[in-house]
Amino acid sequence: MLLLLFPLLLSAEPRFVYVKISGNKTFSKAAIFENIGLELPAWYEFWKPKTASVNPKIINSLQESLSSFYISEGFYHVKIDKKEHNRTVRFTIHEGKPVVVRYIKIKSDYPIKQLITLHRGERFRTNSFIYTKKAIREAMLKKGYCNYNLDAKAYVDIKKNVADLYFKLQHNMPCFFGLINIHPPKGISKKVIRSRLLFHSNERYSLDKINKTYSTLSGLEAFDGIQIETHKKQSRIDTAISLYPKRKPTRREVGIGYETNYGFKAFLHWNRKNFKGDARKLSFDLKYSQKEKLIKNSFYWPALLKIPGFDYYMDFKNEFSYSKLTYDNFEEKKIADKIHLLTDHDWFSVDVGAGLEHITIRKFQDICNISAGDFFLFYPYGEVIFDLRDDKINPKKGIYLSQYLEGGIRYLLSEVSYAKGIAEARAIYTYHQFTMAGKSRFGLLQEFDNRLPESKLFYAGGAFSNRAYSYNELGAFDAECGNVGGRTLLDNSLEISHPVYKKLDLAFFWDSTMISKDTLNFNLDFKHGIGTGLRYNTVIGPVKFDIGFDPADTRQYAIHFQIGQSY
Repeated sequence: MLLLLFPLLLSAEPRFVYVKISGNKTFSKAAIFENIGLELPAWYEFWKPKTASVNPKIINSLQESLSSFYISEGFYHVKIDKKEHNRTVRFTIHEGKPVVVRYIKIKSDYPIKQLITLHRGERFRTNSFIYTKKAIREAMLKKGYCNYNLDAKAYVDIKKNVADLYFKLQHNMPCFFGLINIHPPKGISKKVIRSRLLFHSNERYSLDKINKTYSTLSGLEAFDGIQIETHKKQSRIDTAISLYPKRKPTRREVGIGYETNYGFKAFLHWNRKNFKGDARKLSFDLKYSQKEKLIKNSFYWPALLKIPGFDYYMDFKNEFSYSKLTYDNFEEKKIADKIHLLTDHDWFSVDVGAGLEHITIRKFQDICNISAGDFFLFYPYGEVIFDLRDDKINPKKGIYLSQYLEGGIRYLLSEVSYAKGIAEARAIYTYHQFTMAGKSRFGLLQEFDNRLPESKLFYAGGAFSNRAYSYNELGAFDAECGNVGGRTLLDNSLEISHPVYKKLDLAFFWDSTMISKDTLNFNLDFKHGIGTGLRYNTVIGPVKFDIGFDPADTRQYAIHFQIGQSY
């Protein structure tokens, strides 16, 4: 029996064979492998041959895939030779002469030239032609032209190796939203769903508004499924919105982690989605680290109030917390309650309310400019945000503007009369895979009667500020002693990034910060930070790792880790 099995094992088909490619001139081997569905070993897998391996049963289909890939890229005369030897199959590519675009003829009553990704004299690529047609259709629907007529053709002459492209477009009359039928799950009222809609009856139709409505409805965190169906009736688009409730509304998280601002921490998080119906949320948080101890309760009630005369709703949120935070020279204990009234509509959002804080400051030693003791503050506040970026999670172009104001009046519950304002502007733009971003934050604080506690003043440094320094490490530079808060802040950042491998980007940045102890004192004494970082792009935003140092003192450096875009 053993004698029979031995020759059978010798003649058994190998589990995999190595694929090698030669003759390629236009495309790299890595690009070819990726397009035919094969993967090269990762850079750290040094023990593996630097080529792809496959099941021998799919070798013939690989040859067809290679040919299809080259034809789609304009090489209609490509020839693929295959040669097998032991556990290796080699494909030799003879690319031939490619087909190029001879001319492009456009007849359109809407500007579409910028949407056409193929140009005269370039190699004709089937995918680019298909993408162009898709981009034109999407542009029409985003602008509300649902009755458009598009005729796009590509005539390919493989004898002359030329392609002639024709685009004919009539946008016709625009379309408008018609009836909006909402089918909410049990326990959630229609007004909550309506408060998240970015379109209304009789408004001009926009596919972009429908796509963004998926995001605003998902933000309620009350549904496992969201379905928006459209039904076209001449120039009217009726919509039907169906929502399916969460089957597991309670979420618990316990663990340890690392946060750049506070270091290693232990945390507990509990939240209940759709608490008592209407997509309300109740949550509790516990955090413990060397620098921060926190207990927090949050309650959120969407669409609590309707703004009179407008089809907008205000959400309600209450946050109660007890925290103990350690700075370099003092310790802050705070009991706080903050009430929010919020509304968020696509490109703008408003948050108004009031805060109540009891703060206790304890100095570690007798340090000048720091007021210790108990402080009781009551302040109304308001924040307005204009977000014109193309994406809120991982934007590639656009601008973001925000303005925050708060103030307290002595004898009106607050022990200090003061005004505090922070303005921020961000801009981001991508060109040929280079993403350039800039951010500037300007803060002013004026005390009119009594002094604020030190923790209410301006500090800088950290993952969202000057990355050469740790969180809140930078205080007023012109103070008599260091690490005390300032009353004038100017914080700037510039960054450029580019993909280096699949979802991984490499970034270089420059940060600059000025903090003065007095209001409206622009002494132009800046601390700079330069450095580099990596960004791994995920569905929840980029995971960022940065290391920055002060060019005036290279011994001063900091390492930062964060999740989410800061531009």
